[in-house]
Amino acid sequence: MTQITQIDVPFLSQLGSEAIALFAKRDFQGVADRFGYALSFDRHPTLAIEADFDAALSEGQPPSLEKASSITVKYFKANSTHLAAVVECVMPDASGVPVLIDLIVTGTESPWHISVEDISAIWPA
Repeated sequence: MTQITQIDVPFLSQLGSEAIALFAKRDFQGVADRFGYALSFDRHPTLAIEADFDAALSEGQPPSLEKASSITVKYFKANSTHLAAVVECVMPDASGVPVLIDLIVTGTESPWHISVEDISAIWPA
């Protein structure tokens, strides 16, 4: 989990780009060091990230024609769970299988915290 002092769209999009670049290089240690992993549970974060990323690739839909990554920033309404925003990062692996990586921003004011919340397969609509 990383502390951040701003949560505007350009800044969060840049963090999403960083996450995609780390995943594309399979730098799972870098992902763990930069963002942490909320769903690592009792597993070592680096190993959990790698295992969940590989699982998402094996469960994803067939390769799409779209090979570009995308980043979408969404904000939550004020809530008691202190969820502030989510950065949805969609990235295809080398074979084109798309994976969704969610970065979650928590807190009510600066500093906020951002971490990898989920790594999942994308299923056809």
